Amino acid sequence: MKRTDYIYWGVPLFVLLSCGSLLTGLLGTGLLMLGVVFTLIVIAWGVVWMRLYSGGRLRPEFAILTVLPHSAYYLATYFDSKVFTDASWQNVYGFSWLAFVGVILISLRPGKADEKRERVKKDSIFILMAILTIAYAWSTMAAFANQLFYIQ
Repeated sequence: MKRTDYIYWGVPLFVLLSCGSLLTGLLGTGLLMLGVVFTLIVIAWGVVWMRLYSGGRLRPEFAILTVLPHSAYYLATYFDSKVFTDASWQNVYGFSWLAFVGVILISLRPGKADEKRERVKKDSIFILMAILTIAYAWSTMAAFANQLFYIQ
């Protein structure tokens, strides 16, 4: 999968997944929400998996790390779980977002299918997407953590 195709598919999927309270407000917290959201999660996982498979920079199995924080949020919302009240779960959740950023940044580097391979300092697409990815992860993690952990 080429990098531009990956960006065109991945960005809208992950932005839609970051609309946690909007999706749960529209769809409720029942099986309908879980079905719709996990369909989006499987598609997002597949897009990242295809990019990692064709890119050759990281094993495609690491694609699961990109949907893990989203899955944890929606499952906790569905089960109305209070299990995330312990501080250790907050650390695990934070590290899952760091893994998300790492895998996405590696997947954004030019791979075998891309015709243009530049150094990181001159790769303007990578620099822009890296900034947007870090901002996305930070803001989504903060919004989800506020709802999961009842941060006052």
